[in-house]
Amino acid sequence: MSSTDQHRRAHEAFNERDWARTVEDLAADAEYTDVPRGVTVKGPAEFIDYLQGGWTTAFSDAAVTNARYIDGGDTSVALFLATGTNDGSLGPMPATGRALSAQFCEVMTFDAAGKIVRGELFYDQVTLLVQLGRMPPPAG
Repeated sequence: MSSTDQHRRAHEAFNERDWARTVEDLAADAEYTDVPRGVTVKGPAEFIDYLQGGWTTAFSDAAVTNARYIDGGDTSVALFLATGTNDGSLGPMPATGRALSAQFCEVMTFDAAGKIVRGELFYDQVTLLVQLGRMPPPAG
């Protein structure tokens, strides 16, 4: 199975809220960084807590959609549209009821055994906050 197949499978499992399958290919000591928020979690349990405590709490219908995967051998890059309705708190911010539809980029690095050892998530926080009505659009 290629790294992109594994990446796709993890996204499908996330969309189905199958947490065991979501972390099936994650190494026990893997690190995952949400770059815009400056948050790094380690290992499968912390990764699941990050997904449940952040994204699916804030967006119960959160989904990875329209994904395109790029195979770089031991690295897989996913460009996707993250969608969902903000029906729960996002950190200290209460739900707005607004829809989110934003471009995300996720990079996964695999070891020789095919386990994910590093993940990095990139997205534009301004886009997210504007769509949720938490800040005005930038001028210009």
